Amino acid sequence: MSTEIISITEDCIGCGNCSDVCPRYIFDIVDNKAITNQNLFRCHDCGACVAVCSENAIIQHRMIENSLNEDFPKKGKTLSYEQVLETIRQRRSIRYFSDKKVTNEQIKQLIDLGRYAPTGHNDRNVCYTIINDRKKLEFLLDTMIELFKKLKKQLNSTFWNAIASIAGKKKFFDKARKSLYRLESHIENWGKGIDKVLHYSSTLILIHADKETSSPIEDCNIAAQNIALGAPTLGLGATFIGYVQKSWENSKRIREIIDLPQNHTLYACLAVGYPKNNYRRLVPRPVAKVTYFNVNT
Repeated sequence: MSTEIISITEDCIGCGNCSDVCPRYIFDIVDNKAITNQNLFRCHDCGACVAVCSENAIIQHRMIENSLNEDFPKKGKTLSYEQVLETIRQRRSIRYFSDKKVTNEQIKQLIDLGRYAPTGHNDRNVCYTIINDRKKLEFLLDTMIELFKKLKKQLNSTFWNAIASIAGKKKFFDKARKSLYRLESHIENWGKGIDKVLHYSSTLILIHADKETSSPIEDCNIAAQNIALGAPTLGLGATFIGYVQKSWENSKRIREIIDLPQNHTLYACLAVGYPKNNYRRLVPRPVAKVTYFNVNT
């Protein structure tokens, strides 16, 4: 059977693997052969059927690249739990980057880490904007500091405090005031030429998506975490910079500097670079808070 979306060759043995893994229920097994059914139009090109087919009998015509020749790692090559845990535990948020430049090839490798992250409904709408110039980042930081000064003034204002109360935002306003010392610290430090916001990074990876995507926040942040976990394999480090994302949301001037495609929202931002300091030991984390329901003992 052949369609413009999926072809199933004569090599199909009707094992049913494709039907088992398809999230859109587009396969039936008839007379020991797989066929596509009326749900075929729902196919969102996740490639699960291609990846699971033991006979290479499924051809997905809309996939960006044919990876049928890339065998799944053999059991002996699969990372152990300990190796994965060690990788996760060694990730550090870098607070001081050296002035060594990140190369374009390294940026491409980092983006590859992000593009293999899962997305809701396999939308694959995560996009990346790269600022790879320290002077441009210092201009961005100058603008952010002006925004911080404005926010500081508002948070200290009895007028804006009253407005927040009238608008039912008093709780949000009070919470913001508790973090006021951070804005004050960033303003003071940048006035001395000390970068405690971008941590002297010369590279920002801005991760954004069309806001009408099924799950843009989750998609962008999962991609960002992939990049953060993989960066050390290139000798790099990465740090989530929430100040950039929040500044973009709240400042037209910042949105003009970080000019994203129409209808896109910035959901994650990573500062990337070579760590200035070497971390020599792991750090502890609190015991996870876990609740089990209906567990047989």
